[in-house]
Amino acid sequence: MSTDKTMDPMTGDTVETDGIYANEAGREVTLKRGDSFPADLTLGRTTWELQGFANEAEIDHDQTELNPLRKRVDTRT
Repeated sequence: MSTDKTMDPMTGDTVETDGIYANEAGREVTLKRGDSFPADLTLGRTTWELQGFANEAEIDHDQTELNPLRKRVDTRT
């Protein structure tokens, strides 16, 4: 018996790690943190397994609230 008690995420769960995920049917999708795992067209509700981490170029992050624009102040005047 396996000592690993973790469960793969299910359809509707929130994505915690950016990456490429595959379901039981082998369908792969690229998801980012905060997305919801989609339902499969054939299987309906399914489990998803992390296959690998996605390139930063493949994921469109909206980090405006994390990295606000810095204002340059000219102190020479």
